Formats: sequence, structure tokens, C-alpha cells
Amino acid sequence: MISGPGGVGKTTLGLHWLNQIRDEYADGQLFVDLHGFSDGRPMPPSEPLERFLRALGIPAESVPIDLDEQAALFRSLTAGRRLITMLDNAASAAQVRPLLPGPGPALVVVTSRRRMSGLVMEGARFFDVNPLHESGAVELLHHIVGAERIAAEQSEAMSLVALCGRLPLALCASGARLAARRRWPIARVVGELTDETRRLSALSVEDDVSVQAVFDLSYQALPEDAARLYGLLGLHPGADFDTAVAGALAYIGHDESARLLDMLADANLLEEGSEDRYSFHDLVRLHARGKLAETTSGDERQAAFARLVDRYLQTAVSADIAIMPGRWHLGAYYEAERRISFPDRAAALAWLELELGNIMAVLRAAHRKGLHEAVWQTCEAMWGLFLLHKHYRQWIEAHEIGVAAARACGDPVAQARMLEALGFAYLNLKDFDAARHHHDLALRLEEEADHPIGEASALEGLGIAELATGGNDRAIELFTRARRIHQRLGRPRGVALMRRHIGEALSGAGRHAEAVEDFSAALRFFEQADEPYHQARTLTSLANSHLSAGRLDDADDVLSRSLLITERSGARHEQAGVHASLAHLAARRGQGGVEREHLHKALAIYTELGAPQAQEVGDRLARTERSHESRDRGTDPP
Repeated sequence: MISGPGGVGKTTLGLHWLNQIRDEYADGQLFVDLHGFSDGRPMPPSEPLERFLRALGIPAESVPIDLDEQAALFRSLTAGRRLITMLDNAASAAQVRPLLPGPGPALVVVTSRRRMSGLVMEGARFFDVNPLHESGAVELLHHIVGAERIAAEQSEAMSLVALCGRLPLALCASGARLAARRRWPIARVVGELTDETRRLSALSVEDDVSVQAVFDLSYQALPEDAARLYGLLGLHPGADFDTAVAGALAYIGHDESARLLDMLADANLLEEGSEDRYSFHDLVRLHARGKLAETTSGDERQAAFARLVDRYLQTAVSADIAIMPGRWHLGAYYEAERRISFPDRAAALAWLELELGNIMAVLRAAHRKGLHEAVWQTCEAMWGLFLLHKHYRQWIEAHEIGVAAARACGDPVAQARMLEALGFAYLNLKDFDAARHHHDLALRLEEEADHPIGEASALEGLGIAELATGGNDRAIELFTRARRIHQRLGRPRGVALMRRHIGEALSGAGRHAEAVEDFSAALRFFEQADEPYHQARTLTSLANSHLSAGRLDDADDVLSRSLLITERSGARHEQAGVHASLAHLAARRGQGGVEREHLHKALAIYTELGAPQAQEVGDRLARTERSHESRDRGTDPP
């Protein structure tokens, strides 16, 4: 547990030490900045756990939604492994505990401005980092500025060390400015530092030396255009950003944005990451925001933030269109001709996955700033990612914000759209009461607004809830009403979706011949439209109908096709469903070993996902294994 004041070098020290000993921990290294002292809320433990689980090989759609389940899976995966985990900038012991690995020879390094005595119960050893000793501070300045300049101005160098409070962050900022300007005497910077008395409360150290002054000096040395971008970047609420986002904030082109970002990184005001991405140290972000407030009006700041939101919205819409081009939409950007280009569906999904944390931060900030129209439209554009990758926590949070934003706009149709998306999240989680509640509210709003396509969406959600709870006749009625709406509107995709649902309800009612007819019609459409997710869903439903009707060979052929599609598309939840159906098929054929093999595969996936189906499949597997053991012993099963 490394603790000390901001800017003292806790992270650098920890990483330097870990780099020296990393060969002793051959199973890998994990790092996360927990944003414990950023401007805003600390990162909840679920976010780094999701990242760690993905880094350890768990697909994004397989990460459980529940924090306790995430922590348990992480401990299980890391037990016995020689692994380094660095938890940087932690806010509290409660934030850290869920991120501790399982028992074994792992090493965890936590850095924080607080000394978390509560971690002593977890076996922590504490190391307090204070500002450097004078000799160490001079040595650091020597490495940055050069031995000759230090020797020529020893007294001024000692003054600079004192004015920087022997704080490594301040020394690096001042030293970098001197290193870039070889003709400047150290005395010039000392004089400027002496004149600086303002400070930010979050940027002070115990001996009353202001880090604000150090950042101000770096800022004052910037050209006007770089200084403007620096301040505007402070508006970004997320963890990092790329050249396009920076350009949107400053209303400049890509090349100019890249040039200025490089300049800011060279001035040690930005940290440069991989893949053209940049980030602020949390202290520097506060400084940038302060400078922006000093140099711009509220209207200018609001306009810049609106451009930032617009950029994320425009790109998210473009990604959503690439993922599911046939889906109906409300947002105006779906009709715009100017879009961001994605080479394929996988690239669009990858961008949404990469930017999910930033989009969520932008949604929260945009809602607080009253940009409600953009908020609900951004939520609408996240559907493809949420449906395919099952980020349930973000799915629900985003659309709860979206409902509030649509209500603030006074737009009942948009409000209904958000409620429908929330309802489908709860359907995925098998919380059918919550799903009905949201779809009922949406249906009333859609009917009052005379918005038939939205009415069909709400009817679909209500029908799925009925289907899942055994109300096959009521489900057929609801799906048929929705299908008629799609037919009237000339929407063959909507008709195909309803025919699949109707087929599922008919099969549940034992009307298998009729069900196969609807499944086949739906499948033809989704194959022509190149929608692999819905192809797999339809094939699995068709196979289950064949199983119920006793057509085992037909079911086998169809399930093989569905399994191949789910494996290629990474649809893990649907893949588990195929294995569960293949287990049923094996049971009908008397192939006990094959049945247990598929149940094990289904259970593993459902358990990783935290899906409610895990209980049912687990019970089935336990029964089959008890029966198998009883037969081996020649006794009756319990």
C-alpha cells in the first residue's frame, strides 16, 4: 500500500519497482487507474473487474453483471497464479477489496493519497511516500535539465527545488520547460515561480507550495492554439480521448488536432497512450478546467461540450447502422447523409466497446448540462452493443438516464423508446415483472402519441414476457397485433421478427407444423438481410420445435448450423442455448455422455454470464450425473 500526497510519484515508484521484479511473476500484470481523486466519482469496482476479467480471457458478454459474482470469478481465475495487480489512485479500502486476487503467490500494489489502514486485515504492508529529500530532488532536476546547467546555477537550482516543494510532478514540469529552452537561465523560472501564489485546493501539498503555479508556467509557455485546446480538453468527462474527439471540442481538423495534442504531450500536460489516445493526470485535468473558466465564457464552454456530445452521438449512430442496418430509429442522425465510416460490423462493435466508458461519462455529464435530446439519441445508438455484448449494468443505467432526458424534452415517443429498451434489458435478465412494467408504460405512451411502429415494439416486449411465463395464447395475440402493424407499415424485417416469435409461441402450444412454417419464413428474411444474430436465434427456435415434434435428425442439422453461427459471431448467450438444446437431443437419443458434455458447456457459459438459465441447466446436469452414478452402482437414482 503506497500512500502520499498528489504528485509525489507514487505511481512512478510503484511501476519502477514492479518493472524490476516482473520476471518473478510470469503469469502477467494487470493495471488500472481507479480515479479515486479525479473530478467526479471514483470508479466503481465493477468497472476494473470487467476489464480484468476480459484481460484474463473472459469474453465481454460473459462477464457477470453482479459485483459479487465478478469478484468471485476474478478470485477463481487468479488463484494460485504468480500475477501482479496494480491498483492506482484508489479512493478507499472498500473500492480495493473486490479487486484483490485469489489466494496464491500474487502481488498487489495499491497507490492512494490516503493511507488505507482498513487494508491491514487483507495483509497489506504500508509504505508512505513523501516529497523527495533535497539531494534526490536536485538529482531529478539534474537528469532533466543537465549537469552543466545545474553546476552553473547551483543556488538557483536549490531555490527551484524548494519552490517546487521537492514534489516530483512539479520538478518534472519546471525541468521539462527548461530542457526545451536551452538558453533560459534557471533563475528565470525561479523568478516566475516565486511570483505565483495562487493555488487550487486539490493541487497543494502540506508545506504550502502550489502545484498550480507549476502547471501555470507550462500553460503560459504554450502557443495560443495549444493553450485553447488544453483548456477545452478539460471538458471531457471520460478517462481518455482520441484525435477526433479533441478536434470536435476545438472545432479544428484532424491534422491540426494531432499537431496540438503532440505539443501538449511534449509539454508533459498530456499523457500519450496507445492507438492515438491521450489522457490527463487527474491534477492536470483540474488545472485545464480552471484555465478554461478563466479564458472563456459559459456559452463558449457549453458550445464546445455540445460539439463533444455531437461527435460521440454521430459516431455511435454510424456504428449502430453498421451493426444492425435494418432496425427502425427515432434519432435524427440516422437520416443524416454524413456519417463516420466503419469497414464492417466487427469494427463498429469494437469502437463501441472501446468507447463505452467514455460514452457513459458523456451521457451523465450531458444530462446534467441539459443536453437531453442528444442524451436519449445516444442511448438509442447503443442498442447493437448492448444486445450483442450484454453490458447489462450500463444498458440499464444509460436508459434510465435516457428516460429522464426524454421526459425533460417533453417527448413521449422518445420516452417510450427508452422504456422499451429498458424493458428488453429486463427481459434478458429474466425479470419479467420489471419488463412488463416498462413495456406497459411504453405502450400507453405509444398509443397516446399514435406512433404505430413504437406500439409494435412495446407489444413485442409484452409478448416475449408472456411467452417466457407460459402464456402462449396471449403471446400469439400480442405478436400478431405487432405483425399487423409491421405489415401495414411495409416493414418486412418487423414481420420476420414477429413470425419468429409467433413460431416460438405456436411450438410452445404444441402446434409444431404451423411453427415450422413461421420459422422458415423468418429465417429466409434474416439470411437475405445478413443478420447472423437473428439467424441463430431463429435456427435454435426451429430446432427446438423439431425436437418437440420428435424430428431428431432435423433438429440435429439445424442446431449444427446455429452453433456454427454463434461461434463465429461471438454470441455467447445464444451459443449456450444451442448446447442446452443439443443436450436435450442427446437425451432423446439415449446418449448420456453427450448430454452431460453439452450441459457442462452450457452451464459454463451461463455461469460466466451470470445468466438465470445457469440454475436450470445446473439442476439438469446434477440429475443426469446422479442417474449415471446410480446406474453404475446398480441402484435406483434418488
